[in-house]
Amino acid sequence: MRKLITYTVVMVLGLSIALGPLPALAMQDTDVFVYRNAPSGEAMIGDALIVRPVSLVCLGVSSLVFLIGWPFAAAGGNEDEAKQALLKDPVQYTFKRPLGDF
Repeated sequence: MRKLITYTVVMVLGLSIALGPLPALAMQDTDVFVYRNAPSGEAMIGDALIVRPVSLVCLGVSSLVFLIGWPFAAAGGNEDEAKQALLKDPVQYTFKRPLGDF
């Protein structure tokens, strides 16, 4: 009897782990960005007055961190990844994205 209960518990747990992700496969396969709405005026105002100045300050901080860490990144061989994460991505977020698009 104990062996049957153990076998049942193991099977139920195994099936729940194996079949748990299946509902995610039932989702419709669409591109999220195709149906995106234009940003509202409030989002644009908040972006222009709050988010852009804060991201500009963060760009300065990340540039300073890159300058301090550049010798270590060059020695480690990941200079391109450091430049992408600390310089290019913040510049993209601060200056090149549409206003109100977070």
